[in-house]
Amino acid sequence: MTNCTQIYAVNKNTGKLEYISANLFQLKEKIRLDLKNINDYYILQDIEMKYVSRIAFVDGKCVYNNKEFWTEDALEVSKDFANHEVLDFLQKPVTELRFKTELDSNSSRIAAIDGNAGQVLYNIEIGNEFISLFREECIFTDFESVTPLEIAQKLLSVISLVQTGSFREAKMVLKTIENDAFLTPERIQKYEDMLDAADAITYATDEDFFYTAQESE
Repeated sequence: MTNCTQIYAVNKNTGKLEYISANLFQLKEKIRLDLKNINDYYILQDIEMKYVSRIAFVDGKCVYNNKEFWTEDALEVSKDFANHEVLDFLQKPVTELRFKTELDSNSSRIAAIDGNAGQVLYNIEIGNEFISLFREECIFTDFESVTPLEIAQKLLSVISLVQTGSFREAKMVLKTIENDAFLTPERIQKYEDMLDAADAITYATDEDFFYTAQESE
């Protein structure tokens, strides 16, 4: 028996589930025929999907894909959601439904990390999601004194490092980026905080090193 993927549309204002379909095309058609706007809905998929985590801040602390938060603290926040400030990466308020969905997704994939190789794969996955969020932020930016191409050129090495899960190295490069109208100190600090929170890799200490990379004389 083949498992069927279900797509859900949840009203952003009411938090209520209004549509369920077997695929995104059918879902969009249902919403269109009802003369409604798909932008008024959160589009969710079964747990099999590659879920992009948007939640970045809880009560002023960056928790973006953070292991400790999503596996230990998030459940308590969920129980008392109304008394917490939960924001996405654009500093926009997050609904309780979104929080609970990410709680299920993030805690599951963090708990599934297996050893150092699993940590590397996790960081690569989160790195690519991080880039998706960055591109979304660019979409909502009115570039005036700086162009998207200039931004892309500045961040080329950072993006390459993030894509390979090398968050520590990416943060070091971020610190050297020249500020401009888009890459403000505040925005760069936000990116650094998000990479800090999401970093699953425990870097080796002197006692852990197996090999030495040394120039031969």
